[in-house]
Amino acid sequence: MQRTSAPCEPPHVDVVIACHNYRAYVEDAIRSVLAQTYRNWSCVIVDDASTDGSVEHISQLLETIGDPRLRLLVRPQNGGQIASFRDGFAAGNLPFVAFLDADDVWLPNFLAAHLSAHLNSIHSASLSSSDVLLVDRNRVVLSGTYVGLRKPRSGKDPIGVAVPPGNRLGEVAGMAYSSEYPITYLGPGIHGWIWAPTSSMVFRRGVLEPVLAFPFKVRTGADYLAATCAHLVAGSLLLSESLGLYRLHGANLSTNSTYAGGHVEHTAANRAKQIALGADVLEYVLANAAWLGEIHGGRFVSGFLAHHVRRFDRLVDDPRIVPLLDRKNRWRRRRRRVVQGLRRLFGRTWD
Repeated sequence: MQRTSAPCEPPHVDVVIACHNYRAYVEDAIRSVLAQTYRNWSCVIVDDASTDGSVEHISQLLETIGDPRLRLLVRPQNGGQIASFRDGFAAGNLPFVAFLDADDVWLPNFLAAHLSAHLNSIHSASLSSSDVLLVDRNRVVLSGTYVGLRKPRSGKDPIGVAVPPGNRLGEVAGMAYSSEYPITYLGPGIHGWIWAPTSSMVFRRGVLEPVLAFPFKVRTGADYLAATCAHLVAGSLLLSESLGLYRLHGANLSTNSTYAGGHVEHTAANRAKQIALGADVLEYVLANAAWLGEIHGGRFVSGFLAHHVRRFDRLVDDPRIVPLLDRKNRWRRRRRRVVQGLRRLFGRTWD
């Protein structure tokens, strides 16, 4: 990317590529980082004890490429996605961190678009997430959008604050990049999944430090944990532009079915794992309730917990929640527990 005279330096980004038995795809991921128009990055590829020859393939590839910004970190024992995130995060110290799954691909302006969004003059956010193209194993396009991303899709969806697109990299750091695609800021009071998957996200390091240091129990679902917990601090920027390829190859961690349109269908195992992820987020919020209350005010934690137990019914019985709920949400919790009791008693669904 062309540089012009500027009053300050653009920020640097740590890129973490997480790989486990993705020998067939990891080269595409690495080369997509090399192809970035934004050049201020350092990349570590974390191999999580692959058994398909990924390590040998990556080692040979990095030797051939010869770029000192690329390095390989090999885990001696499989620890799951969250362990790879932690190791890759710990290997760097740059102010922004981006995670790229080894079976996905970034388009050339991915980093430039995200850093430009983060440098906007309206809202400073904890993380950003951009739209992605859904492709098959051979990179044939299946969909032009990831439906789960809460970007504006019609005039009837006023959620969030519009961030005017522009050339913030040019204004701040003298880089010739601009985009006319809409950017939306959603504050920490907006709850639930609002992002595209892992490879669409760029985080501020400062917000991830306490999240990745927390002793979560799950091994996978790191994007849900990282995004949900980081968002609670300063919200998210959603970029409407599709800046990556999300590959559906039949052996993804979260889905293995043929894409049928709409939302990506998750596996039964992934759906069952959701309650464990919800429980981990609850533990994180309870441990950090005082801090979050200081940032946003006393009702913030109550509002989040009320939403969270509505989504994860089984968590409603946790007695630690009650002192943190306001009067209205305590009443809602009691009503929900009564409804659950009736469901168990009569074995049917009650409205």
